[in-house]
Amino acid sequence: MRARLALLCIGLLAAGLAAAAGGRAPARAAGPVAMIELEGAIDVPSAEYLDRAIGQARDQGAECLLIVLNTPGGLGEAMMRMSKALLNAPVPTIVYVSPGGAFAMSAGTFVTLAANIAAMHPATTIGAAHPVELISIPQPEEEQGGKKGEKATGGQGAVSQKVVNAFAQQARVIAEERGRNADWAEKAVRESATLSARDALRQGVIDVVAEDVRDLLKQVDGREVSLPSKRKVRLETAGAQVVELPPSAKEKFLHVLGNPNLLLVLLVLAGMGIMFELQNPGAILPGVIGGLCLLLALYSMAVLPVNYAAVGLIVFSMLLFLAEVKVASHGILTVGGVISFVLGALMLTGPTAPPWVRVSWQVVAVMAALILLFFAFVIGAAVRAHMRRVGTGEEDLLTQRGRALSALSPGGEVFVEGERWRARAVEGEIGQGEAVEVVGQEGLTLLVRRARGAAPEGTGV
Repeated sequence: MRARLALLCIGLLAAGLAAAAGGRAPARAAGPVAMIELEGAIDVPSAEYLDRAIGQARDQGAECLLIVLNTPGGLGEAMMRMSKALLNAPVPTIVYVSPGGAFAMSAGTFVTLAANIAAMHPATTIGAAHPVELISIPQPEEEQGGKKGEKATGGQGAVSQKVVNAFAQQARVIAEERGRNADWAEKAVRESATLSARDALRQGVIDVVAEDVRDLLKQVDGREVSLPSKRKVRLETAGAQVVELPPSAKEKFLHVLGNPNLLLVLLVLAGMGIMFELQNPGAILPGVIGGLCLLLALYSMAVLPVNYAAVGLIVFSMLLFLAEVKVASHGILTVGGVISFVLGALMLTGPTAPPWVRVSWQVVAVMAALILLFFAFVIGAAVRAHMRRVGTGEEDLLTQRGRALSALSPGGEVFVEGERWRARAVEGEIGQGEAVEVVGQEGLTLLVRRARGAAPEGTGV
């Protein structure tokens, strides 16, 4: 009896274990690791690239999205958009500042803090998130310190201080949401604080220091991250396949247009192309190239913090060069044009703009030389045209040569400049077929003589 009871208990226990095993959710199959690289300034195309990559990683069932980051900073609007995308991403996200010598500066700091896992190569730097383009905004004395003569904190006006406060609070909120050092995040904005990779790990700013992508994936394997709606996901990345999601042709092209040096080049080409077309109506190609460059330059100005007074100086310089062709200023307009262009180019993004949006002085020098060469050619062509002998009318026919279509004794016909003319010989008779030279014109009749060096008809040589 006892044996039967024992067998019954064992059977019930086995059935319960089988039922429990059958009701348990199957283990989640590990997916690939999707990876993108963000290199250079953070701009609108960078934000679009990240948005698309998050969507692709979700659709492909990726284990996580790995963002390899190296940036000196970027636009505030694009930074906020990227931070929001990372905070609300439906897949786990990892930002890895790499390779050695890379930065996650300014806007890159926000992007790194917003990821589920923040990682850095040992030889990289993070921080300096102060909105530097606002440092020198002039403000009335009443706003700078509240009272006349009182110095504002950090030398900033009330408007720029409000922006700094907003950025600092946003950095704190992002860090707190991800469980990172919120005090340092705020300090990075207010005081441009920076940290090396190992110091950032020690102070709780990042989660991992890794030598390469494989080392990173091995270290984060098994970590649990929180997704929106408090959903927990355990990463299985140790042996995962890494699938790169490249930027589209559009994203690459628009990212290139965010370069301030390229903006200056586009403005110069647009100005030269349009002016050449105005000077030579019907050339078509210079006008088309100038129009395209102008449209591309307008896009660049929409995504870059451009000083429109500087754009006005560049346009004014082009007008001065154009006027030099029409007005004999003895080089004064040319000198004024060069000065106006150089000043406009150097001021294009402002002296207090971050380094990544400043125009290189080497590019300014090359463009100024190119403009000078272009207008030297144009002005030289205009001068040569003024000095050239008149090419139409009686003056053009003088000294032209032709041949006699009939005997001139003294009247007859000649063939000159592709046309038949009535003609009259002024120095004796001229035989048919002999070479003639025009010496004058009376109405529609040419005055001709036997061409110098031509033998009279019927004589030997």
